[in-house]
This record gives sequence, structure tokens and C-alpha cells, in this order.
Amino acid sequence: MSILSNSEVTTVKQLLANFPHFRVLQDQDFDCLNSVVQQKTYPSGTVLIEEGKPTTSIYVCLSGNLAMVQSQQDGSKQQLTTFSNGELVGETSFLDNQVAATTIIVTEPSELLVFPKQKLIDCIELSADFAARFYHLLAINLSDRLRKLTKLMATQNIKEGEPLRKVLIVFATLNDSDIAWMVANGVATKAGLGSALIQQEQTVPAVYLLLEGMLGIYVNINNNGAVQEKEVAKRVKGDILGEMSFVDGGVASASVKTLENAWVLALPQTTLAAKFHEDRGFAGRFYRSLVLILSNRCLDLLLRAGITNTHSERMELLSEDIEVEDELDFDVLEGTAIAGKRFDWMIQQLRR
Repeated sequence: MSILSNSEVTTVKQLLANFPHFRVLQDQDFDCLNSVVQQKTYPSGTVLIEEGKPTTSIYVCLSGNLAMVQSQQDGSKQQLTTFSNGELVGETSFLDNQVAATTIIVTEPSELLVFPKQKLIDCIELSADFAARFYHLLAINLSDRLRKLTKLMATQNIKEGEPLRKVLIVFATLNDSDIAWMVANGVATKAGLGSALIQQEQTVPAVYLLLEGMLGIYVNINNNGAVQEKEVAKRVKGDILGEMSFVDGGVASASVKTLENAWVLALPQTTLAAKFHEDRGFAGRFYRSLVLILSNRCLDLLLRAGITNTHSERMELLSEDIEVEDELDFDVLEGTAIAGKRFDWMIQQLRR
């Protein structure tokens, strides 16, 4: 199928605008997307993305249904989740240039918009404004997915791990001047044992960087009419909290409490929003890092849902090491040596 003609620009814009996540885009963004998009219909059984192979496109589902599956040790395939109208798939490999960790297949005839990876990259490199809004779109899509997964997994007693410290991802994506701005404009705060930083179903005023200490993540579960608070994860030095509410403007999906004396750097949402407005490069870098974080968390939860293959076992070991040891392993992913130095520099500056 060829790229859509100019006569179809309005139709494509309307199709995307009908889905809430795409409301962050502006007219010029839709024009850019239309210049690279292909609209295709795929029969049931089509493999869009194959586990272990590079991903060349991002897909938006207009109608039909897609499924994420992963290979098991016995050679079978296990379905992890499904995607329907308005959802995007393929963003993970688009960001990190890694091969796909899972397979995406068409489970019923589906109409999709296909955005070639390289052409999207060209659009991003041409406009900092487009980059910021496009990464914001991806982050909103992933935040919505993660909120649903968190509730589902909590009812199944599946705890979220943390295979990669969030600060490693964020600080590897930002630049030195971004970190300096965070030091100058953030609010460093001590929180005693048992303090509640974030309350479930309430607004979240800031994005928090955990500089020292350990936090517990709790979700309220309705158990036969009785509300039960359940711990779903622990967070240690180098973590970031409140990013989902910042991305989508929603209330907190979980409560966050200190399990010991903690030290956090709060970046007020209003302060971040003002910075994003005046510095679009910073906005793009920050949203890109959040997309990486949210994608990582979604995949981690899915892999913990009863899967016992080599990949998930390796992630489990990484998570256990991180939860026990309160020191950052800066060799986990490319670029983390720089991220580690930036994090250390931030702490030194805040101690002054």
C-alpha cells in the first residue's frame, strides 16, 4: 500500500484525533505523520513484529485486534496481552534499537496505520516541537497500558520488579545542563520512616527522584467488598516516582511510603511544565526517557505473569540484586557510566 495521498490528509488526521492519546499532537504534527504513513489491512495470523528481530515500524491499530506473544522453553507461544483501537505497538525497539523481546501478531483482520521507523526519526530530527509531542504521545500510551497492567497484576499477586534503575535511563538521555537545571530548580526533602509521598487516587504534585533510602509501593485491592492495601514493589536509590501522573495528568495509581528514612528531590509538575514550554529540546529528552522507563516496566510486569524462560529468569535475578543492594550497577546498559557520574554529581551538589 502506498503512502496516503494529499486528498486523504484530513481523513487520517480525523482517524487519529478520535483517539484521546493523540490529542497532544497539533496540526503540523499530523501533517508530518501523514507524509510518512501507510494505511494497510492485515489478515489474521500476520506477524507484525517478530521476537529476536529488529522492528522497522510503529503501528497504530484503527480496527481489529493484535496480540503480544512470547516463546516458551517448550516451543509453545504464550499470549501476554492484546491491543485494540487507538493503541500503538512497536515503540520499544524504535527507541533503543534492540531486537524485539516479544512477537506481535494480528488475531483478527485489522486496519493499521504504519509509520516507518527511519522516516519518523527524520521527522523528530527536523523539529524539537514534534519530537517533544511525539514522545509525549508514546508516554501517554504506555502510561495507560501500565496503569491497567498494575491493577491486573496486583489481583494476581504479581509484584513489579525493577530490572533497570530509572535514573540510569533518564540521566543517560538528558545532558549535563538538564541535570544542572534539576539541581537548581528541584526541592531536596528528607522524609522520615512511614511518610507517605504519594497517595493512591490523589493528585501527584511532583516527579520524585529517590536519592537515599527505600520506598514501598502499595495498591488498594477490593477483596469481596473489603479494601486491602497490598505491597506490589519496593524502590531504592536511583528510582523515579510520579512520572505516570506527570505524563497523563491522572491521579496516582498507587501509594508510595517510606520504609526507612529517605531523601528525595522533588521536581514540581508546574516547574517542569514551564521548563518544557521554554525548552523544547529538554522536553523531548525528558519524555523520551520516560517512554523508555514505562516500556521497561510494562514488559517487566508481563514477563512476571507466570513466564519461566531464560529472558524472564535473567530479569528476575537482576531485579533481586537491585532490591537487595543499594548501590547502582552502572554497567547494566550502554551509557550508564555517564548517567552514574551525573547522578553522583547531583547528590554532591545537593549535599552542599
